[in-house]
Amino acid sequence: MSKSPKTDWERFGRARKAEAESITELNAWRRNPRSFDIASYYGQVLIHRAHTVMLAEQGIITSEEAKTILVGVRAVEKAASEDPSLVGYMSTETALIKRVGEVGGKMHIGRSRNDMGHAQRRIYLRDQTERLIGAVIEFQKTLIDKAEENVDTLMPGYTHIRQAQPVTLAHYILAHVEAAARTVERLEGVYSRANLSTMGAAAFAGTSWDVDRERVKELLGFDALLENTTDAVATTDYAIELASAIAIHMTQIGRLAEDLQIWSSDEYNMIDLDEAYAGTSSIMPQKKNPLEFEYIKGYSAESIGNLVTAVTSVKGISYTNTVDRLLIEPVALDTAVGSTKVMAGAVATITPKRDVMLKNLRGGFTTATDLADTLVRSHSLSFRQAHDIIVEVVVKALEEGKMAEEIGPEMVSDASEKVIEKKLRISTEELASALDLNKNLLGRNTIGGPAPESVLKMIANRRSSVEEQGKRHEERLRKVGRALEKLGAAEARIGF
Repeated sequence: MSKSPKTDWERFGRARKAEAESITELNAWRRNPRSFDIASYYGQVLIHRAHTVMLAEQGIITSEEAKTILVGVRAVEKAASEDPSLVGYMSTETALIKRVGEVGGKMHIGRSRNDMGHAQRRIYLRDQTERLIGAVIEFQKTLIDKAEENVDTLMPGYTHIRQAQPVTLAHYILAHVEAAARTVERLEGVYSRANLSTMGAAAFAGTSWDVDRERVKELLGFDALLENTTDAVATTDYAIELASAIAIHMTQIGRLAEDLQIWSSDEYNMIDLDEAYAGTSSIMPQKKNPLEFEYIKGYSAESIGNLVTAVTSVKGISYTNTVDRLLIEPVALDTAVGSTKVMAGAVATITPKRDVMLKNLRGGFTTATDLADTLVRSHSLSFRQAHDIIVEVVVKALEEGKMAEEIGPEMVSDASEKVIEKKLRISTEELASALDLNKNLLGRNTIGGPAPESVLKMIANRRSSVEEQGKRHEERLRKVGRALEKLGAAEARIGF
């Protein structure tokens, strides 16, 4: 009997496991990018609803006229879900007038496509900023859990891709949690500057109609007004700031991807990747390739391009409404969210090869700094003198094919005579203590250091910090939700 056909012919060799859901999701977003007009259309509809309610409350149109408009807007919204050609403002208005008659044209009293367009963009980018914040919060939680599993997982710390000093995998992972926390702080700042209402600015000079800008702001969940009507339709700083925050974040997780790719290489062999986050070769059966890390690094470069485009598109243009600006496309936001999820899953599923990490450490000279520090403490040397002595010790050990733990007291004595013309005596016990990997780590119990006690404190602090981020995130979502409830209640009072 023949086997049932495979459902995914891209998954084979040493990547037979189904790809991670986060990868499938990200790939789908990138293969089927949405236009801004389509992705943000819900924001345009909200603006129509809130503005119509305000016009009725101000007595500019009657409640019956408002009800007719609101019924028509909902019908056009439904039609637009099947006919994307309706999502442009003039197309929406034309479709509305066809449905409800000329009363539909009253919806545009006291406003322009300028203030509307900016409000629509701000609603969309506000919500997308919050979406990315949520993803980064979950990313931190995942990394903290992985760090907690590896508080005692000794590994070499690297500078310039050379062994430097002993650390733990937990300490390394927490560094990325810290960086992600700063991303959340940046995005929260972006949110506060994006979530401002432009409605009432009209083309740029406001309107003579007695509109209530504060009421529309309230019904749309904006935090405040962009008071100056020219500034309201001219500025794009918040969008550039979002592009910058995304580029910084993507660069950061790209650096994480780079390290994990290096550590998973045959030469380093310190971690094993889950098949769900790897690919394979069509010709080389042995390969389990860290392809997703390479994609993430590529998306990181792409995010920098998006930032440069956003900045240069406003360079030297008049400070008023203009269509020159090229801002953040939905696929760029999808990519940032998706990449964050992919990296969280990749980190969660890596298997650290603790024996290999320890073997690599023993084969290096990562305790040399502590040996130099020991000479400073015991013999009142300057650090530079001690450093130069240990350089000679390491060079001699390398020449003789010895590991750090095989350095003897006589090697230190001979090196000191060569460097400072004085034979220094160090006991076997003192030398062994300085070169002991575990003691080296335990001795770094400073704030933020790699000692287990310090790492556990950082884990507790980061959990608390992420919890506070989550509370702020949820409160912002609730605030917008309450605003939309007010909008629904206001429509109900009109009779809609």
